[in-house]
Amino acid sequence: MRFVSVVLVLLSAACAAPTRDLAEETVPIGNFRLGQMVPRAEAQLAKGPLSRSASREEWMQALDLAFKERFSRFEGGSYYHLGITAGGYVLAKPGIPFFAAPKSILIFTVIVVEDHTGKVLTEEPHQITVIERLTGGSILGSGFTRSRAQQMQDLAEQAARKTEEWLRTQPWFDGPDTIVILPDEAPESSGQITSE
Repeated sequence: MRFVSVVLVLLSAACAAPTRDLAEETVPIGNFRLGQMVPRAEAQLAKGPLSRSASREEWMQALDLAFKERFSRFEGGSYYHLGITAGGYVLAKPGIPFFAAPKSILIFTVIVVEDHTGKVLTEEPHQITVIERLTGGSILGSGFTRSRAQQMQDLAEQAARKTEEWLRTQPWFDGPDTIVILPDEAPESSGQITSE
């Protein structure tokens, strides 16, 4: 009985939409605030076997939307820039039910740059791999039940969430606030001149 309960919990987590937590209260990542989001795709973007095709521009757009949606929530006191590069992918085509239903996959790297110093905080690009979330149609393979655009959106949203989880394990965001907030307008002069 306990085993069944554990399996159900895991299945529930796997089925959860990668953006579900965006409706919850935002927990800060130290002093992190998104500066620039720079989505890229390798010039020789690798397409896996049995995959639908997607252009570099399509991947960059999907990543840009997903990362900005997730990271624009944070209002810490220092800007950090994210560079996200898609390196390889599989967008599942219709497979053989139960036996060879392919899964969609995205492999990408992350670099983090501190704005006020210009320092690249990642010694080398950090690689992350995400696999499509489990849905009711996963037994058949998402190629049967989801469009190419839906597969890309899901993978991009998962990529953003996994990146947030990784950033929360890093020690970079404990420093002082560095954003200087300037007043919208200078104080108006009263027009009076005083002399001593």
